[in-house]
Amino acid sequence: MSTDSFALGKPANFPATSRRLVRVDPSDKTYAEVEKLFQKGWKHREKEKPVIRALYKIISSQRSLDSYAEHKFQIQVVNQLSNYRKRANEQFLFHGTSQACSFGMNLSNATLCPIPSCSLCSIIRNSFDVQKCGYGFNHVNDRFGRGIYVTSCSSKADDYFSGNPNISDSRVLLVNRVIVGKAAKYRFNATTLTEPPCGYNSVIGIPGGDLNYEETVVYHNDAIRPAYVVIYGKAPFSGEKRLDLSSVAFLKSLFRTPLAA
Repeated sequence: MSTDSFALGKPANFPATSRRLVRVDPSDKTYAEVEKLFQKGWKHREKEKPVIRALYKIISSQRSLDSYAEHKFQIQVVNQLSNYRKRANEQFLFHGTSQACSFGMNLSNATLCPIPSCSLCSIIRNSFDVQKCGYGFNHVNDRFGRGIYVTSCSSKADDYFSGNPNISDSRVLLVNRVIVGKAAKYRFNATTLTEPPCGYNSVIGIPGGDLNYEETVVYHNDAIRPAYVVIYGKAPFSGEKRLDLSSVAFLKSLFRTPLAA
């Protein structure tokens, strides 16, 4: 198969050989696209809208990405035969998880930790494992059974992030490539599911019944791969800017010399 843009083999990804991460510059088109997705998905009105502090691209092995591509191809073929026009229906969706390390504290040089209990670094390094989701893994209330949960609502994914505020005030979300395919839509909980209903590739919980915000569930490890890490937090206090401007005005009055604001 051709080299995936998120693969280690891509020349542009060589800096990530040891860390699996490449920082995305704010001037990059990708940064703007992910930022737009993040801000558009922040739907909880009671939660202050944060700002992105850093964005990293996640680099995976070609073997891992080949498995993802093969699964995508299979879904495309099946859905084409059933005349489902969206075929693989690949989407970028958010996932919040637990963090046991200081990832995100150093915005310019984020590195993965070796702590087994750090779900964040484990997913970045090895992708998702449905066996570590659902029953027996502190997710007994998962609405649609044992599966991998993602959402287009970044503020909902934020609810599932847990870190150590004593280490860093930054928060972290994963942006993932997800093969949604043909989704079965539910308004009410179906906690015994272990796979999508026959003829479907995933499950989408839609608002209006037991949910206030959308969530998507896939039940196959190869239906998802982490793509980006978003490090974010509260916007700088607006008073800081006002203080800077007042300082400039004060200096102007002292020296009566034009200064660049």
